[in-house]
Amino acid sequence: MGRVIVMDLSRHNTLLVGHDRYFVLRSDGRPLLVHDYCPHRGGPLSLARLTPDGRRLNCPWHGTKVGVAAVRRTCLPMVRSGDEAVIVLPDDDGDAPVSVIHREILANLPPDPSDTGTAPRAADPAQPALDAGR
Repeated sequence: MGRVIVMDLSRHNTLLVGHDRYFVLRSDGRPLLVHDYCPHRGGPLSLARLTPDGRRLNCPWHGTKVGVAAVRRTCLPMVRSGDEAVIVLPDDDGDAPVSVIHREILANLPPDPSDTGTAPRAADPAQPALDAGR
């Protein structure tokens, strides 16, 4: 058995374990703690937007569409009681530092109606970058 972490889901939505990052994805009405990387090039899926059909996440780096069902398969074992979640880090040897933080998670917003299936627009340099510490 791995290390056990307790996380308050009303205050935190991101778990950092060493160099690995996980985020709370709300899928089918329940929170799941999933890997925060796109399988294409490692882009942050927490900053992805759902496609209009709600079945895929549109990676913010390259526009790759990743199925929500595939992302759900990367979730960590978690037991919830109210807002408290007990998470098991199965492959953790206990040496990696662990942090829980709150960040903006775009993947949990409603689907983007402007998504037409084309490549993503270039970032607007006038817009500030998201603060990873939020």
